[in-house]
Amino acid sequence: MRKVIFCFSGTGNSLRAARIIASQLDGATIVSVKEGVCSDLAADADMVGFICPVYEWDIPEPMKCFAEGLTVSSKAYVFMVATFAAVHGRCFETMDAILREKGTRLHYGRPLRCVASQCVAYEPFPAPRFMVPYSERRAKALGKEIAARKHSKFPPMSIVTRKLFDRMMAPFLNIQHEYDKGFYTTDRCTGCGLCSRICPCKNISLSNRHPTWNHRCVGCNACVVYCPSKAIMFKTPEAYRQLDNMITRRLGLPDKRTRYHNPYITAKDMISDGEVIEA
Repeated sequence: MRKVIFCFSGTGNSLRAARIIASQLDGATIVSVKEGVCSDLAADADMVGFICPVYEWDIPEPMKCFAEGLTVSSKAYVFMVATFAAVHGRCFETMDAILREKGTRLHYGRPLRCVASQCVAYEPFPAPRFMVPYSERRAKALGKEIAARKHSKFPPMSIVTRKLFDRMMAPFLNIQHEYDKGFYTTDRCTGCGLCSRICPCKNISLSNRHPTWNHRCVGCNACVVYCPSKAIMFKTPEAYRQLDNMITRRLGLPDKRTRYHNPYITAKDMISDGEVIEA
């Protein structure tokens, strides 16, 4: 029986969760969701999983587009785990709606609290030394429930966040194509090209061994946190500056800011298109 997990990850939290859960399932194939990657593994799988972070209170656009293009067996047990720090928003509702268009549904959905890693806005929180062990334990517990094919109602978007979405998140979604205009490199850049290889959106090209961002960024920050020389910096793009709200006023990347990525996930892991995890 085939088990497949589709995973989108920027700073490694979701990929780590996918590995832990796969190991609880007597093994599973993990497919990394990236620009240009497609898969037919879900068509005849009896268990299909989706694991991704929450961006702007929803699933990342690459995961949404990927899921819309999948063929999923109506007989498969389908689960989703969303890594988040504070608000999971409507992510489960979005995925369930996509699946219902395919004649199936989300049988199990759970949020997994992890370290918040938006380093262009703040230090990682809660403190990784406490949150990482918690996330590890929680991922194992979710994996056991999934292995038992537990059915459960996923948590819906709260009344408060539903009312606030259009006012707080919609403005950011409208200018997301402007986000990567904030990235630039310092003279610490060695031209290694890791940022281009690690970007799941294939958004970074190299010119004279220096990166150029091409405005398809979803803000995963993989390029920033995995840069070996910490050469990628960020300043608030003009479109974000004009929003002038409590979030945009925090944007920026001081040299001393911690660039968190999951301690168990390497750059090589992130570049990989997938792997088979044995139990």
